[in-house]
Amino acid sequence: MANLLALCPYVAYRNEELLKDCVLVPYAFMTELGYDVTVMTAQKEEFTYLDQLPGLKLDIVPTCSDEQWADYLVTYLKNYSKNIDVLFLFGMYNSYYPVAKFFKEHYQGKIILKADANSDWVNNSINPNLPWADYLIKNCDIISCEGSAMQTYLSKKWQRPIELIRNGSLKRDFNPELSAKIKDKVIINVGSQEVGRKNTPLLIKAFMNLCFS
Repeated sequence: MANLLALCPYVAYRNEELLKDCVLVPYAFMTELGYDVTVMTAQKEEFTYLDQLPGLKLDIVPTCSDEQWADYLVTYLKNYSKNIDVLFLFGMYNSYYPVAKFFKEHYQGKIILKADANSDWVNNSINPNLPWADYLIKNCDIISCEGSAMQTYLSKKWQRPIELIRNGSLKRDFNPELSAKIKDKVIINVGSQEVGRKNTPLLIKAFMNLCFS
């Protein structure tokens, strides 16, 4: 059985991130492709959503400081007892640089980087000329992003193929019987509320004007 290891980039995933792409994509390797999947993370809160992911193995490791995490990832990989066919990385984080380098030097498997790209970090935060970013761009076997426009942009900017893996949910979350007849005037707002560039208050106001006017 092929083996996939997914590494948290920033010490500990939050509970709600168990149902986001950082975990759902590795989980799909288990449910759809039959991989033996392990998601490695520290834990700072209760993982109540784990019961929505039957069969998923979480390897919960001790917490440490953000500054120590990159070194810990390498130590973790050095002590990992299984073969690794796929190393799954989520996000373009410099904490991944030393562990990706170690993996390429000591394993025969592939690295998948799901970039979780947005326009801010692509243009302002990620400098391809920095050694860590340059290494990830050149040495990850597959890099994906979530939108077709970003896919085209990154492919040209980084001069390499970029795959398209859209954000998604578990299949069972969708009800094929939904129709306009059962709609309620309820607005559900999800996402990063504190991120100013998304202008969430204006979006909510516009929805309210459309739905309740």
